[in-house]
Amino acid sequence: MTKNILLAGSSGLVGNLTLEKLILDSSINKIIIVARTSQNFNNPKIIEIITELDRLSDINLLNYGIDRIDSGLCALGSTIKKAGSQQAFKNIDYTLVLRVAEFAKRFGAEEFSVISALGADRNSGIFYNKVKGEMEEGLKALNFKLLTIIRPSLLLGERKEKRVAEKIFIKLSPLLNKTLFGPLKKYRGIEAHKVATILAQSIKSQDCGVTVIENSQMLDI
Repeated sequence: MTKNILLAGSSGLVGNLTLEKLILDSSINKIIIVARTSQNFNNPKIIEIITELDRLSDINLLNYGIDRIDSGLCALGSTIKKAGSQQAFKNIDYTLVLRVAEFAKRFGAEEFSVISALGADRNSGIFYNKVKGEMEEGLKALNFKLLTIIRPSLLLGERKEKRVAEKIFIKLSPLLNKTLFGPLKKYRGIEAHKVATILAQSIKSQDCGVTVIENSQMLDI
């Protein structure tokens, strides 16, 4: 049976690359995109639901001709600078991620996969890592049959928006990566297409429970 996949964050670097892979996957029936603005897709596989993500509880999939979601994928993510404040960042990277997961589960999804971050830990003294850790714990509490947590380091690839500091690090990354080996290898920057491959392939996993995929596990794929 073909699957219906929910994808949030399709306009971002990893989300867009993931979408490209999902479109080519013959095992997928429909790709349900949830977003604030339309990306004007012209593909029979794609169904866009345009809404504020904190209002997903108001959405009925039946109005879009869909009766179920099999797997949810979330590539939402921001930075404190881009979001404008710590609270705004937490709203995106914690609250909205959970709203997407709750929506997926409401329509039958037993599997959910999310892009988190290297160092995610709800007890961290670093706000970014703390929020990512709290998000992971929130998803665990939803008790999906399978929860896949993907923790990349610095993502390498061309973004639509400008992130000046990040672009500088990306340019330096090839040199920095050569100095990071042994226990430090896990901090190497990683190509976004590798992370997208892992996210897209997670819908085919036969595992149960919580699976955490660390940055070091993705570097050599």
